[in-house]
Amino acid sequence: MEKPIRLAVSSLLLAAAGIAQAADPADCGGFAATDAAPFLGTGAAQVVRTTRKVTPTLWTCSYAVGKRAPAVVFNIEASPSARQAAEELERYRENLAVAGGTAAFKDRLPTGAYSDIMGVGDEAVWTDVNGALTVRKGRFTIQVTAPQGKLAQLKLAKAVAAKF
Repeated sequence: MEKPIRLAVSSLLLAAAGIAQAADPADCGGFAATDAAPFLGTGAAQVVRTTRKVTPTLWTCSYAVGKRAPAVVFNIEASPSARQAAEELERYRENLAVAGGTAAFKDRLPTGAYSDIMGVGDEAVWTDVNGALTVRKGRFTIQVTAPQGKLAQLKLAKAVAAKF
């Protein structure tokens, strides 16, 4: 009797692991035209998605209405582990603090170099340095650059992070 229970538990764990790994950054985490359409104010049939591999671990995903300039843009970086992704995000914060102290930004940033954002992913950072919201969820880091504005980016980041 104990053996079938172990087998059933093992099967459930394997199935859960498969679900957790289902999001593929090369496929924009499964964020499809139907997901982008509400952010673009159009139907999914008019949405054009472009995916570009920037490095072996970094992809850019952009969505546009027809041939217009993309209005939804985010990058996804896959780290080997959640721990490494967290360390990379901490280095990003340090880099933002340094950039915020340079002449180009000194005394011009309304909330400092960055602010931590709660309620999206495992951790998130907003910065006026480059006007982007960066979210870490597990071993994936998502940086939203369009649409512009913290609230619009936060809404999009929540939708993208939900795919991971």
